[in-house]
Amino acid sequence: GAGAVTFNSIATMPLEALVDLTSPADAVVGVPNDNDWPGAEIPAYAFDDKTSTKFLHFKGETQATGAIITPAAGSTVVKGISFTTANDAVERDPIAFELYGSQVGADGPWTLIASGDIVDFAGATAAARFTKNATPITFVNNTPYVSYQVMVTAVRAPASANSMQVSE
Repeated sequence: GAGAVTFNSIATMPLEALVDLTSPADAVVGVPNDNDWPGAEIPAYAFDDKTSTKFLHFKGETQATGAIITPAAGSTVVKGISFTTANDAVERDPIAFELYGSQVGADGPWTLIASGDIVDFAGATAAARFTKNATPITFVNNTPYVSYQVMVTAVRAPASANSMQVSE
């Protein structure tokens, strides 16, 4: 998604095609912004358009976690989002999300835009590593926002996961 919500993939849907809105110039902070991630697996890596990097947060198995992204492109209308699994540990895969928008900025206030399951990752069999969800996650939204908060609200196997991870 967006530049990167491939978690990186916050995307717009101008006609039929989803367009990646994220770019390396986007401002990204973790939620909670507590630096509880490895130095080489930071929140911005979920939006860098590279499956060779990932965001790993040592909170995702016990509480919702994610990132706030402020697209450098400015105010945008998001109508879809995608996620890509990371390199290891299927138990850390995101299986549910919430997407919020703010017309003010990265400090909110926040409006819920969409929420639900990431059905491709929540099935009986774990998704392959570096897999982007194939089932579209689209929703009705006509409101432009300047910042987005992407939250993973559940991981595949919280009892055995010590974190949440997403490549894009």
